[in-house]
Amino acid sequence: MIGKLKENPSITRMIARYDQLPRRDQQALKLMTVVVLAALLYFAVWQPVAQYHDQAVADRQNAAELLAWMQENRVTIRELAGDSGSAGNNAQKPADGRELMATVTSTAREAGLDLQRFEPSGDDAIRVWLENVPFTQVAAWLEGLNSDHGILIDQAALDRRETPGIVSARLTLAI
Repeated sequence: MIGKLKENPSITRMIARYDQLPRRDQQALKLMTVVVLAALLYFAVWQPVAQYHDQAVADRQNAAELLAWMQENRVTIRELAGDSGSAGNNAQKPADGRELMATVTSTAREAGLDLQRFEPSGDDAIRVWLENVPFTQVAAWLEGLNSDHGILIDQAALDRRETPGIVSARLTLAI
């Protein structure tokens, strides 16, 4: 391969020019080549590897701190998880899409909300549209769905209207 490089006319001319340089210039060129290669090695290899290592060490330290905090607060975390509805609300959680639709429509009616449109979204979700309704009613209704029935908000888009406190909402609710 080196032989093929030496046969290249551009390389041959460069070698000839190098041979014509005075000895001191040849030594300076060799030194400059070594410095450029060392700088390239440092900036292209060493520095990125060192930065990656430092970031990995910092990430590991953060993960260790988070793990220690979670272990210290294990009881509190479990209590909060139990209070969020996973333990007591499973009995009232809808079993399928039909029960979900029935629960959503009946609780909306009880909350005084008029569903403009609703449709199933897969086996365990429902899309709901509400127009020009008080935000506080929507928020209270959604909180009740979550705390009483274990229904989760998968997606939500709320648009405010000109009247303060009035919104239009597009929601995807899931079991």
